[in-house]
Amino acid sequence: MTVNDKNHTLGHAVNKLVQGGFRTPLSDYRRLLNYSNRSRHGIDSHIDLEDKYDRQIFDFALRRRLLQEPISHIVGYREFWKSKFFVNQTVLDPRPETEQIVERVLKDPSPKLSILDLGTGTGCLAISIALEKPSHRVFASDISLDAIKVAKFNAKRLGAGVNFIHSDWFANINRTFDMIISNPPYVRTRDFFRLPLNIQRFEPRLALDGGKFGVDCINQIARKLNQYLNPAGTAILEIGIGQKEMVRKLFNSHGYKQVDIFMDLERKERFVCVKKDA
Repeated sequence: MTVNDKNHTLGHAVNKLVQGGFRTPLSDYRRLLNYSNRSRHGIDSHIDLEDKYDRQIFDFALRRRLLQEPISHIVGYREFWKSKFFVNQTVLDPRPETEQIVERVLKDPSPKLSILDLGTGTGCLAISIALEKPSHRVFASDISLDAIKVAKFNAKRLGAGVNFIHSDWFANINRTFDMIISNPPYVRTRDFFRLPLNIQRFEPRLALDGGKFGVDCINQIARKLNQYLNPAGTAILEIGIGQKEMVRKLFNSHGYKQVDIFMDLERKERFVCVKKDA
């Protein structure tokens, strides 16, 4: 295959991605190329697929991407914190901003904490924390058995000590914790259908739709949080943009005085941190 042939293939694939409206066409091309090439490591975007079988894999992967399927589902993983997590259509793709929950947990100087990750999905929060702090007792729950299977697979593959519980929020939780974390559904129902097609088609609505105002699940957590949080314990939840006052009032109404909102790296009010009185 000549250099011109290779450059033509690069241009053809990237142009298709540009025409499809993808925001990062060259990056998508590179990830699909690396995924498809089975015979070399560390290839760059100007090296084409020489093996016919690899080329067929690439062409099929490109077609999947053009149908809006997330890159993570095609290549089989999503990077989060310091690890690669297996993902599929039964779990929410881990988002970079959610890593800040891990950062907040790791700032706690306590040598040994009991932590519960509610609605764990891929297990990315619980597993990342367990890998960083093996002395902590980390638990993770989800209402979806399919999600629990994915999280268990990720924990085993990465060697993380996490205890998994099949539970609808606190329904099957029978102990208390020093810290409770969660990235609950917080998209307003009417906004769900305004999300990008790749999210609507390929990510579970159960993990996204937070009801009419987007805070139904946050409210469920807030109502029972006191029963499962140890004295002086902390809860950290991800919330939707523009929800801070609703969320603050919600936790205040359930008796919490220490309710702080903090921002993500884009200076958007993304997280709520609640402290229980000692």
